Amino acid sequence: MTDTMTSVEEKLQQHLQVLYRQTVDADTYLDDLRQQGKAKFQDVFADNTHFVTSSNRFQPYLKEVTENVEQWQQNKEDEELLQKIVQQLQLLTETLARLKQIRQAG
Repeated sequence: MTDTMTSVEEKLQQHLQVLYRQTVDADTYLDDLRQQGKAKFQDVFADNTHFVTSSNRFQPYLKEVTENVEQWQQNKEDEELLQKIVQQLQLLTETLARLKQIRQAG
């Protein structure tokens, strides 16, 4: 395995670890909103082209990304899958950041 692939793999793992904590916090926040009668949406990502998953929580989306990373690790030549993973991570990261801003402002 090349150093570049090792670096990519390490960065993916680090990113997944950071997102795991953020998804747990975000899902707890969404649960609190639902208990207040808010957050009645069906899907976190309403117009979703990057995920197969459909959920009103973040953790199932993170699970899909993790499974894609594991699949990519078996075949690191799969550039298309790697590109999909990057898009999924970007969408999750941006959405979690927006939710955090909303939480802090509210």
